[in-house]
Amino acid sequence: MSKIKRFFICCLGCALIICVGLCSFGCANKKEKKYDVTIKIRNNFGSEWIFTPDINELTYEFEYTGEEMYFGVDSYNLPDHPDWGDKWFGLTGEGPNTFNVGSYLYGDGEKWTTTVNRVLERGCYCVSIQANSTSNLWNFRAVRLYVTVL
Repeated sequence: MSKIKRFFICCLGCALIICVGLCSFGCANKKEKKYDVTIKIRNNFGSEWIFTPDINELTYEFEYTGEEMYFGVDSYNLPDHPDWGDKWFGLTGEGPNTFNVGSYLYGDGEKWTTTVNRVLERGCYCVSIQANSTSNLWNFRAVRLYVTVL
């Protein structure tokens, strides 16, 4: 094999290795864009509350009925997403794009004394919902719904 041919093959191989390395480096460091998420909360009686990215707390008052009330995430929206901004998505319950609704805090509105799993008795409740940080779609956020049973 002539020196020119070997030199050409060597240069071509080096260029190929450099290109593959740069592509791999660029792809590994390229992060997917995350968006602010809008969260729709619903209770078991059909009432709903929408937490847009600029709203982190909402309040709700209702008269005591003696019936248990539960809250959960109904759906979510990514308003700034270029393709999905006007679409609402239901929950899959698995994978990185999930929400966390824990137990509710119960108290008098100033001092939270107990954690409970439902809203029933008269008093104040704080329902916290988190858009988990494991998501590859949205930025982490936590919202609170303050419920008062009169």
